[in-house]
Amino acid sequence: MKTQNKEKLVPKYWYNIVPFLTKKGWQVPPQLDSKTLKPMKVSTLSRTLVKELAKQELNAAEYMKKEKILIPKGIIKLYKKYRPTPLVRARGLEKHLKLKNVKIYYKREDASEIGSYKLNSAYVQAYYAKKEGVHIFVGDTGPGNWGMGMALACKELGLKAIIYMEEKNYKEKIRKVRVMEKLGAIVKPIKTKQGTIAASISEAMKLVNEHPKNKLSLGCLTAYSALHNTVIGLELKKQLEEKKIHPDALMSVVGGGSSFSGFIFPFIESHEGKTEFIAIESASVPSFTKGKYRYENPDFLGLMPRSKMYTLGVKFIPKNLGASGLNYHGKNPLLSLLVNKGVVKAISYTHNEVDKLQKLFQKIEGIKPAAEACYAIKGAIEKAKEWNGQYKTIVFCLTGNDEELNIYKD
Repeated sequence: MKTQNKEKLVPKYWYNIVPFLTKKGWQVPPQLDSKTLKPMKVSTLSRTLVKELAKQELNAAEYMKKEKILIPKGIIKLYKKYRPTPLVRARGLEKHLKLKNVKIYYKREDASEIGSYKLNSAYVQAYYAKKEGVHIFVGDTGPGNWGMGMALACKELGLKAIIYMEEKNYKEKIRKVRVMEKLGAIVKPIKTKQGTIAASISEAMKLVNEHPKNKLSLGCLTAYSALHNTVIGLELKKQLEEKKIHPDALMSVVGGGSSFSGFIFPFIESHEGKTEFIAIESASVPSFTKGKYRYENPDFLGLMPRSKMYTLGVKFIPKNLGASGLNYHGKNPLLSLLVNKGVVKAISYTHNEVDKLQKLFQKIEGIKPAAEACYAIKGAIEKAKEWNGQYKTIVFCLTGNDEELNIYKD
């Protein structure tokens, strides 16, 4: 495909699902100030977040009523560095499974400089932070993908980045630490009692609170990161339409839920009842399948607003978790509402069922998927086996890879 034609696939707007939810008569639960337990105000949240992100998070102003949110030209220019990402037929996987009539496709959100989807929101957050005159952009990262995205975005936009990382992940993912440092970020290893993402967010918040021009950057869970990631689903819709493909199932892994939300939100209104939407989580962190739908704090110290979501409780500490990027107690509030209403189905797998797929997928498709992405592959395999012999099409999102990236090298 010619470059000019490819660029037409890059969305000019983000898809905002809030108007659809209200049109259905479903109330979007407000986020609550953790001190007063009253609905959070933009003026209060913007002490922590960049103001535009605070408005997106609280569905304020146009973010409550407008379905199409125009993407600033400066952000589109950044997106075009790696978008559109490919839609690939998984012929090797189909052959391995001996499928008849069932087709499997995957959207390659690993096809970026950092090997994951995280730039979809990292560029946006850094863009708005730069416009606001942020002094230090403060974040946390699990296995390092968000940290790399944040570091690259901050480097390109001239922002100082400080990133907190649990000591265990810091040691195990030292290659990614070196990338973040190479890109100019300061990476601070920390050791919390809980060892969870919720705990490391609390550490990041302490630095944010030291100065009004220090702001927090989060890569998952939030409404704004889900909004930014709708570039995935919008782009995919165009690709499927060009190929005249109807997806019978759309599925992906869910940690905090930002990539999965962005993957399916643009399809919900037009495909509800025609396509299965399947969220796949780790059985070690079964927020959807075993958690409760209630208000909870996103961070351990209760410094962020309380959100109504599926959660295992902020103090939950997972056991036997293979993919550290899934180490979060709750799920995106908007996605949680869709699960609660039965629009999205959730399933879980153990890491023992999933981890072995990394080598298999690398062998038959030529890509070494990230540990987290293997959950989507597992879901696609099981659904394909169930539908074998029927004329069905499955599309999953390959959220990241574990390949040796060029930016790792000196």
